[in-house]
Amino acid sequence: ASLGEPFFDSVESVLAHAVFAIPAVRGVEFGTGFAAAKMFGSEHNDAIEDNTGKTRTNHAGGIVGGITNGNELVFRIAIKPTSSTPKLQQTLNWETNQVEDFSVKGRHDLCIALRVPVVLEAVTALVLADLMMLEQQVNRVYEA
Repeated sequence: ASLGEPFFDSVESVLAHAVFAIPAVRGVEFGTGFAAAKMFGSEHNDAIEDNTGKTRTNHAGGIVGGITNGNELVFRIAIKPTSSTPKLQQTLNWETNQVEDFSVKGRHDLCIALRVPVVLEAVTALVLADLMMLEQQVNRVYEA
């Protein structure tokens, strides 16, 4: 708990910055995310159950005001489909300036989403480790 800042370096903004560096990522939502736009504040509020800060729900995704609150960190991402496909499509041939049929030949991933979870986990771990070092919750590996 207590990682992040309330404004520019909020956990959401730092994580989103790193997550959007993963090719094909097109969206990110934290906690209840976009569904929260259809809720009332009284529905979205995470009621605190005890003096440890545990809440009954986790609509905030473990982040309140840009700072982790000790609850499970929850976020989801959206991945675009790969554009490399053997399916015949039309595109502009820059050499002839004509629209022509085209398909990608060779060996390519037709679904990159299957490879993303391990990359996302690594990126998330790097961001959280960086935030812990900034908050001096863990020591640096090398101190000059």
